[in-house]
Amino acid sequence: MPDEIDLVEVLNSDDPITGFTGTPTGAVAADVEVIFEPSSTGGPRLTYDGLAGLVEGWRDWLLPWHSYHVKIEEFIDAGDQVVVPVLVRARTERHGVEMEHRPASVWRVQDGKVVAVHFFLDQGEAARFAGLDN
Repeated sequence: MPDEIDLVEVLNSDDPITGFTGTPTGAVAADVEVIFEPSSTGGPRLTYDGLAGLVEGWRDWLLPWHSYHVKIEEFIDAGDQVVVPVLVRARTERHGVEMEHRPASVWRVQDGKVVAVHFFLDQGEAARFAGLDN
């Protein structure tokens, strides 16, 4: 994944998989499991399947956003998982409200391919999910 991208721009491109992963298929398994985890304040757990599901899930999430810039802060080794804290700077479509937050994702790797990715709104929740003390 590139160090910094605007996910709205990437997902509106002709080839969102390449924009998101850096290569047409990259190191992401075709049948990757994609989970948008609920926050501690509630909300549903959303699950998508495969590379098409990765795109679909992010398109659903990004509906209200004009821009959604994601900058990777670091990669944290957690065994067969990698925790990726990010800084997001985004602007809403409707009123142009700007916001910033620090979510994270947990990427599970098997045989050199990402087989599952969990997206969290809170970096601490992602670290706990991966078994890291935070």
